[in-house]
Amino acid sequence: MIAAAALRYFAQPTFWLDEAFVAVSLKNSSPGLLFAPLEYGQYFPRLYLAAIALLRETLGYQVWVLRLLPWLCFTAATIFWARLLIKRSRQHAAAALVAASLLAGSILWLDQAIQLKQYTFDVLLALVPFLIADALLDEIFVRGERKPILLALVLPVLFSYTYPMALGARLIGWYLYRGRATAWRLNKSAIFILIMIFALAMISIWATDYRFNFKDSASYFSYWDDCILRSRIAHGFTETTRLLAKFLWGWHGRQPLVTAVIAPLQLIGVYSVVRGWKKRERNDSEWGSRSVGSIVLIGGVILASLLVNYPICAGRVTLFAQIHLQILAVEGALFLLTRLSRSKLAAAVSYVLIGVILFHSLREFARFVRAEPEENLRPAIAEIDPNAANTVWVHPCSVAQIRSLPEPLPVSEVLLGTEKRVPPRGQKVWIIWSHLGEESCRARLEQLQRQAAVWEIVHTGPGRGLALAEFEPKPEQHKEQ
Repeated sequence: MIAAAALRYFAQPTFWLDEAFVAVSLKNSSPGLLFAPLEYGQYFPRLYLAAIALLRETLGYQVWVLRLLPWLCFTAATIFWARLLIKRSRQHAAAALVAASLLAGSILWLDQAIQLKQYTFDVLLALVPFLIADALLDEIFVRGERKPILLALVLPVLFSYTYPMALGARLIGWYLYRGRATAWRLNKSAIFILIMIFALAMISIWATDYRFNFKDSASYFSYWDDCILRSRIAHGFTETTRLLAKFLWGWHGRQPLVTAVIAPLQLIGVYSVVRGWKKRERNDSEWGSRSVGSIVLIGGVILASLLVNYPICAGRVTLFAQIHLQILAVEGALFLLTRLSRSKLAAAVSYVLIGVILFHSLREFARFVRAEPEENLRPAIAEIDPNAANTVWVHPCSVAQIRSLPEPLPVSEVLLGTEKRVPPRGQKVWIIWSHLGEESCRARLEQLQRQAAVWEIVHTGPGRGLALAEFEPKPEQHKEQ
């Protein structure tokens, strides 16, 4: 996975639309612009954005510079992700194969590997609390020791919108697990320090981020409406269950056979973890309370969607939760494998089901490696010949991507299209487009094609295209001629 991400990174495809929205704010960045409402109403943790801006100031405005931190975060987070899955699955070879298959099939995670967005950074931070062993948490919150580590554990709240959910889930899971097994008593000074540092961090992120984000919250919630539980509940039971299914099992795409294997494993995993917690069972001391924390985190994300409109469709904004759904599937596999090991038939069926997951995961991974990056404009730009036409008209849905390019287009005139602005008439002009995922973008391109007297497709690719077009002169121009 790290190698596949590296291939994408060094190929340096142009920014796709969501990245371009952020890149435009970095092209002529200054502290005043970074710590203010961002262009295109983007949500992006400002201290992390400031770190990327510092690299941009040091190394220049280049695609590889702006993507460097997100790519490094992906690399580190993938190692952490694998480490956690190894810790839980190493008791049984078949369970380890389930874990490896799930990781290899995390294509939505791989899609974000080099993206100029905060999601790889969010996942990296969200994994840190779950890498910490229960023994260290006992030292901090029971015996009141290791105060510097407590400080380091809370400070990432400054940098990430999702880290508080991950940290809260890990601590609540640990407390429920320890309290049930031994005692509920905690060190009061450690709890006081935790609350104070957390409150100060939240005040800081409010000052740098949330006070701006809330101004655009209406458009944000409208964009994510189909992924917000509170909104779906208002539309009835069917819509509610559909959204919950998307969150829990939408990670595998349209692969019902994989979902038919994963979903029961996750349910059995939840049963296994809750059963062990109720019976005060102490599992592998290396693993401890992490699975309880996984259940708390998944429940917490669903609750956040209900209370504060957090979008929960399987995808980039919930990537930090994906590993916890995988952990529960591994828990289910361990529960079944340890109880069915004496039955040869059951063991054979188990390996067939594992083979289903492995086959689909490796197939999707291979597709990713072979596929071209979406909305990469470089091949289209390479086809632009200024001798054929010296003007480029940019489709309205592609304006941000053209604005975010490090180098100018190889023509003397670039016209950024809007809904009202049309290409010049009576001359040949290049028409470049990308991001046709929205109906309005496709409709605008079709309208242009109908209006053109000449429309020659020069290049097409995944989410991009280039045409050489000519539009009839206006009637008054005919008279002059």
